[in-house]
Amino acid sequence: MKVVVIEDEAVAARKLTRMLAALSISVMAHIKSNKQFLELLATEMKPDAYFMDIHLSDGVVFDVLDSHMIDVPIIFTTAYDQYAIKAFKLNSIDYLLKPIDTDELSAAVTKLKKRQSKPLDITLLSSLLQAKSAPPKKLRERISVRIGDHIKSIKIEDIQFFYSRDKINFLYNIAGRSYPIEQTLELIQEELDQRKFFRVSRSYIICIDSIQDIISYSNSRLKVVMKNADIHEIIVSRDRVKGFKDWLD
Repeated sequence: MKVVVIEDEAVAARKLTRMLAALSISVMAHIKSNKQFLELLATEMKPDAYFMDIHLSDGVVFDVLDSHMIDVPIIFTTAYDQYAIKAFKLNSIDYLLKPIDTDELSAAVTKLKKRQSKPLDITLLSSLLQAKSAPPKKLRERISVRIGDHIKSIKIEDIQFFYSRDKINFLYNIAGRSYPIEQTLELIQEELDQRKFFRVSRSYIICIDSIQDIISYSNSRLKVVMKNADIHEIIVSRDRVKGFKDWLD
């Protein structure tokens, strides 16, 4: 079986590709944006299924799905649970929340292999929605940092943003101090409350509660001023501006 993975985070895409390979699923293409998705739909390539993230670098994938008929099964892979009902209206057979669990992915693939080319019946739709109404996976509440020979545990609610500099990742707390962390920004992003934190660029994940000001910047970008963090120039990447504005609302 050959599938297409639609995911704008390279680390997440590679991880999903490895997990699918272990289940004898071949990834024939990796799509990072709605623009690339549209270009793919214009070709004759037809996968057996799509594994789709919802928030891409240039908007939500529904921007494409609402205007194009997709006649192969879709399995959504996302950190957001509020799109489940909309997802199941679009030929979706499952909705996996990040970080993706191996057993849940295996069950989705089994379902995919058994599925025939017909829409979901209402009984299956109802059961899937009920399953997705279960309590969400536990979000990270604290993170440990090393200070010399000591280890300190910091509450997520006390963090203004995470950032990367010179290939080292840091957190920046409400007291205006930076601490190096071992986790990648990709891993941290998956474990945060997506309603409160947003990755504005490859180098910064910011907390909405710590935004002091948002200023128009060059090339249709935005500059975000965080509280007590004047030395940090945080620019929302051009391809993330729309998603950032949606997040603010």
